[in-house]
Amino acid sequence: MKLYNNDLSPFSARCRLMFYVKGIDVEMVDPFADLEPDAFRALTPLAKVPALQLDDGWVLPESETICEYIEQMHPEPSLLPSDPKERAKVRLIGRIGDLYMLAPLTTLFGNIDPSVRDHDKVVAAFTELKTALGWLDNYLDGSGHAVGGKMSLADCALVPILFFVRRIPQMFGKSICLLDAHEKTTKYWQGIFDEPAVNRVYEEMDSALKGMQ
Repeated sequence: MKLYNNDLSPFSARCRLMFYVKGIDVEMVDPFADLEPDAFRALTPLAKVPALQLDDGWVLPESETICEYIEQMHPEPSLLPSDPKERAKVRLIGRIGDLYMLAPLTTLFGNIDPSVRDHDKVVAAFTELKTALGWLDNYLDGSGHAVGGKMSLADCALVPILFFVRRIPQMFGKSICLLDAHEKTTKYWQGIFDEPAVNRVYEEMDSALKGMQ
């Protein structure tokens, strides 16, 4: 299998974390560095990372879809709890991240350059992000994992997002940590680094971010 991937993309990082936890060997390809744009679009009309190319050549885009497919094809170790309530919680935390945290983060990244910054959009995005962090904190239990005391697809979604949540204030000259106002999220972030795969993904994202600065 090949994962068309960018190390800084939170969606790609979500898939890499899942592969690392499951111990699945997959070839990593950066389509923006290694392929012509038309060649990548020929593989997947979305032309976005991540995209997973299976051994038969079929290409599956979208991180959530990739993670669900791999979970079904490689169920051990399981990243979905057997309990229906906890399984729903995994999906809920992923949705909070995707819909309510990544959206304001995307707005903020589009306004990093002071010369084109829209102050009102920045203020609104930080407000939305703080609100979403409060929602997230409500569903965490303060342990080192999002659900059930072990790695799940919720962690795969959440770790890359929180990487950016912690970094984004500094990009706007703010010396604050947005997690500090949320005790359970702070404890989660401290504890999740007991997982070697999390450290690996964090280091990849950190290196990629430094390479852009």
